[in-house]
Amino acid sequence: MILRFLVILCAFLSSMACSNSKKLVSASPKSIALDQLVVQKNFQISSDWATPMATSSMNYIANNGLLGPGNSPGNINLIGNTNYLSIKGDSITAHLPYFGERQMGGGYSTNDTGITFNTVPTSYEQVKNDRTQTHTIKFKISGDSNEHYSITILLFPNWSSEIMVTSSQRTSIGFRGTISEIPPLEN
Repeated sequence: MILRFLVILCAFLSSMACSNSKKLVSASPKSIALDQLVVQKNFQISSDWATPMATSSMNYIANNGLLGPGNSPGNINLIGNTNYLSIKGDSITAHLPYFGERQMGGGYSTNDTGITFNTVPTSYEQVKNDRTQTHTIKFKISGDSNEHYSITILLFPNWSSEIMVTSSQRTSIGFRGTISEIPPLEN
């Protein structure tokens, strides 16, 4: 009797969990406006947090108090640091800070140690998930110092974003931030 009750309870809870994950997020005016920006390729992302790979070197830096209060090897506050990734037509421009390890090639110059590029990507794919009202953008692009990047951007209907950068010369890093329209004067 107890076994039968447990089986029925598990089946019920399982069906509840599955039904919740299949719910559709209905389109809101905010998500519809985001759809238009993505289709027009006219938006900018400003990141509030960097999420570098927590390597032994990053842990060493954190253990020696070099990351500042409230930061950890895997979560660094960027508020007050100018950064952006903008998509305007076919061109993509970025100036993002970098925290992590250089794997090979190149070197840190005194001019710029971040992730920078201003060019047309070699590949570009954009897909919308109608169920969650999210957009996924993937592209490959070359940086200013002959470094190659594979970038995945997730855009959420509340205009928040996640960027994941995989580099040919550095450990991976992510960014969390917000989306905004590029003002008409800058177009």
